[in-house]
Amino acid sequence: MKKFVLVVLACLVCVTGIFPNTAMAANRPWPSGPSNVSAEGAIVMDLKSGTILYEKNMDKQLYPASITKIMTTLLALENSSMSEVVTYSYDAVMGLEYGASNASIQPDEQLTMEQSLYCVMIQSANEACLGVAEHISGTVKNFAKAMNEKAKSLGCTGTHFSNPNGLWRKNHYTTPHDMALIMRAAMKNDDFRTICNTKRYDVQKTNKTKTVRNLVNHHAMIFSLNYPKYGYNYCIGGKTGYTSKSGATLVTCAKKGDMELVCVVMNTKSAAQGEPNIYTDTIKLFNYCFEKYKQYNIDQTQASQLSEELLFTKFSPFFASSLTGLRLDGGSVILPRRVSLEKAEKKVEYYPEMQSIDGNNVIGRVSYLYEGKDAGGANIVYNAPTSPTLNDSIDMNKWFEEAVEEASKPAFPWKIIFLLLFLAAIAAAVTTVIIFRAKDYQQKTRGKRHYRKTNKRGKDFFLK
Repeated sequence: MKKFVLVVLACLVCVTGIFPNTAMAANRPWPSGPSNVSAEGAIVMDLKSGTILYEKNMDKQLYPASITKIMTTLLALENSSMSEVVTYSYDAVMGLEYGASNASIQPDEQLTMEQSLYCVMIQSANEACLGVAEHISGTVKNFAKAMNEKAKSLGCTGTHFSNPNGLWRKNHYTTPHDMALIMRAAMKNDDFRTICNTKRYDVQKTNKTKTVRNLVNHHAMIFSLNYPKYGYNYCIGGKTGYTSKSGATLVTCAKKGDMELVCVVMNTKSAAQGEPNIYTDTIKLFNYCFEKYKQYNIDQTQASQLSEELLFTKFSPFFASSLTGLRLDGGSVILPRRVSLEKAEKKVEYYPEMQSIDGNNVIGRVSYLYEGKDAGGANIVYNAPTSPTLNDSIDMNKWFEEAVEEASKPAFPWKIIFLLLFLAAIAAAVTTVIIFRAKDYQQKTRGKRHYRKTNKRGKDFFLK
């Protein structure tokens, strides 16, 4: 009987997984990252999914120095064209502290926005930042306000900018996490990608300068002229920063295969100060994450499965056709290597109202969790196709409300029901075994009693 019960329990564990501690032990944990990172604050984030692969004091407020110029460039690209002409005021050109990096721009000199942004990102020219800020917002103060509003809209929680160039101010600070969010947003802009990955750029003659200015990228992983050992083949862009009070800071993006990562390191040494430094930390973190993680792209196969899960076909056969406007926005999931996508828990969130994101009507999001941590996902997009619509046959607002209500209902608890049925079957089997054994015991007991009685009678007969 004991052996039978043990076998049943073993089957129960294998089939239902009712002992979560045992099941979890089989999962691979998230990699912890290298322990010898010198930067006071650091983070590695997947650009596509936003998944955080490594962090060290990622929410600590630190001074950014010139990596501030990533936000300056992003705002300029979003609020101007590359061909616009920027006329530099006396205050913009002369309002710098001694020794600040510059591009030798003169008062009343005119550069295009394109030339100005290459001065900002490649030369790290502080006066170019002031001129761009005045051109976009009228004053540097107004531009700083726009920077803070943009940071908040990107989800930054520990950032306050007081100027567009990063020269040290007590109330000018950010966090590694916030800088990763800002760089992630900036890398969605093709012009920004081109600018921040350019090795050399020539500013042609202007109304004030008759010579060509040759700009060289300061980021050694992009252009390793002075520090060839820090050249990195997978690097696709970045920005350096340094002041005596902020220390060296660095934001870098790298791509290997389909995986694109951003790494932020803050408050460590520059290359000129020896090792470890911003480059040794960054290269170490990139190599570690490319080795330890794998990316899964969310393709239209998952979108087709999702449309069935959302039960859109219940409302109209239109949504079952190839003309459906339902799709996923091409997100991705990052997991530790040798962990399959099936191991991650999928969650679907439905928004009460459609949201406009990057020009798409987003009605929800598919998220993947692994070991309790966000591993990425994709937005659920519904853009009505140009072919037949439902406008003449159904109230779209009512349809959407019903779709969300229906899809938000808790899933039918098949696993629990299966478990109960399985337990009931086991109980019935055990009861049957007990009954049969009881009957067998009764029959054997009756036989022994009959034998004793018969045997006793035979003895009595011979004694007489």
